[in-house]
Amino acid sequence: MAADDSHPPEPANPEYAQWARFKVGTYVTLERKVLEHRDASVGVVAAMAHPPSADVMRINSKLVDLNKDKAILEETRIDLGDGSETEMPADKVTLFANGEISNASDSLYEKPAKQPTVKETEGDEDVTVMGNKIKTHWVETSIQNGRELSTSKDWLSDDVPGGLVKEETKKTWAGKVMVESWSKVIDYKLGG
Repeated sequence: MAADDSHPPEPANPEYAQWARFKVGTYVTLERKVLEHRDASVGVVAAMAHPPSADVMRINSKLVDLNKDKAILEETRIDLGDGSETEMPADKVTLFANGEISNASDSLYEKPAKQPTVKETEGDEDVTVMGNKIKTHWVETSIQNGRELSTSKDWLSDDVPGGLVKEETKKTWAGKVMVESWSKVIDYKLGG
């Protein structure tokens, strides 16, 4: 039986593949909110004095160079505080088609052993971005590691730079919510 040549093999780096479908100048801006829940055992007065609040940041990723071997993104982050904005210095991120790591310090990070997946479900849903409905495919994953349970739901689309349209995550310890986060695309523009 002959090999099926109708589909080229996927690149080793799916992040590169996601950006390689767009032209230089394309960008996407995500807004991310992170809410850390403090210890609920503190007194009512202390809890009212320090209510949980969400850290909010905007992350912009712009495709500045692209070829068959790599995509280079310029990423900027703005932290939004109580009436203030703090812009962090821009970073260059290189996504190699072959999956090679772009930063030497990244290779020093030892990835944890793969945790057992408790549950993974998926489906399709339209999500509104900038007033337009975008067809997305969502994947929801729950991972149990001892008393810690991490859940994540990602809405993905090939029509949005970087692929991520929306994300919701939650981490609990022994049934108590520790951290929640929400990310969504608030702006994007195709280069050309």
